[in-house]
Amino acid sequence: MLQSYIIFSGLPKASKSTYLAAVAASGITDHSIWSMRMSLPKDRRRMGYFDTEMSAFDFYRQMDKIKYLAGSELPPYFDAFSMREDMPSRIKLMVEQYLINHPDCAVIFIDGFLDLCLNYNDERETRLLTNWFKRITKKYNCLLVGVIHLGKGAGETLGHLGSNTDRWAQSTMIVEKNKETGQFILKPKYLRSSDDFEPIAINNFEGSWREVPYIYSIPNPKKAKQ
Repeated sequence: MLQSYIIFSGLPKASKSTYLAAVAASGITDHSIWSMRMSLPKDRRRMGYFDTEMSAFDFYRQMDKIKYLAGSELPPYFDAFSMREDMPSRIKLMVEQYLINHPDCAVIFIDGFLDLCLNYNDERETRLLTNWFKRITKKYNCLLVGVIHLGKGAGETLGHLGSNTDRWAQSTMIVEKNKETGQFILKPKYLRSSDDFEPIAINNFEGSWREVPYIYSIPNPKKAKQ
């Protein structure tokens, strides 16, 4: 999937960053994590992780989560940056300068996309941002993995930015929480060049994240009696 980008979308607190950590960890280890596996070119194993939202405390917790899921320390080819206080122009400059300085980088993670623009409903600005995604992934021959929120109303990716990213993304996935089952579910929304896949479900058992069988729904006994 080099020269393309994929999206993880969901409501706040839906554990989008947890699934992102699993994808990053799967690029470090040699086995799949929660039925997901990211295979990197042998001569280009470097990954760059840019966070734009978390506090320093939560950022280091995210790094610890990646290490826990990978079962190892972060390797020297994994670089992570916290850019919460930076403006969109500086974040994009940093990302591109990183790609220039590290031609062995195959994957860039950006959590999240909303901080790459000033107004996610501005048609011109969001289209220019989407063009930037397409340009850097092609120019530097890399995969971009990003996070964007869902709107609380219609459940679509947020604003004109979401509409643009959905249109040109290789894949858009949705992460949601099922309050009845306590599961955090990953399922496909749009897949450009792949078949649909069965939803992936995880749960947090006493601080330990595990993949669990996906439960489609739980019958409501009260409704069944009516």
